[in-house]
Amino acid sequence: MKKILLAIGIATLAANTATALTFNSAQFLGIDRDANNEISTQEATSFRARYFALLDQNSNGTVEFEEYVKANNLRSSTALEDSPVPLTDEYREADSNADTILTLQEFQDVGVKRFEMLDKDKNGIISRAEFISPGL
Repeated sequence: MKKILLAIGIATLAANTATALTFNSAQFLGIDRDANNEISTQEATSFRARYFALLDQNSNGTVEFEEYVKANNLRSSTALEDSPVPLTDEYREADSNADTILTLQEFQDVGVKRFEMLDKDKNGIISRAEFISPGL
C-alpha cells in the first residue's frame, strides 16, 4: 500500500511540475494585449493592476489576506467561512512589509521582480519562449 501511495505521489508531483513548466497560452494572451507575441513592461504592469483590482473585492485600494483567499478560492468548500488559511508563499512574497495587507505598489514590485526573472535575455520584453507559467 505504501508503495502505491508513493508511486501516486511521485506521479502527481511529476505531472504538476511538468504543468508548471509549460507554456500557458491563455495567460500569455491575457497579458499580451496588443497580440504581438511579446509582453512589454507596460503590458505586465497593466496586467498586475487589473489582477490587483480583481483581488481587491471591497475596492478600498488594498488587498487583505482574506480577500486574497476568497478571490482565489483557497478555503475548502466544506470548511467554515472563517476557518484559518495558511499564508501562501505568493502572498508572503508580495507583502514586503509583512503586515498581511497588500498595496498596489507592493503587488507591482513583485511583478517587476518576476518580469526580470522571466526576461532571460534582459531586453525588456518577455517572448513566448521566455514565458513560463505561472508567470507574472
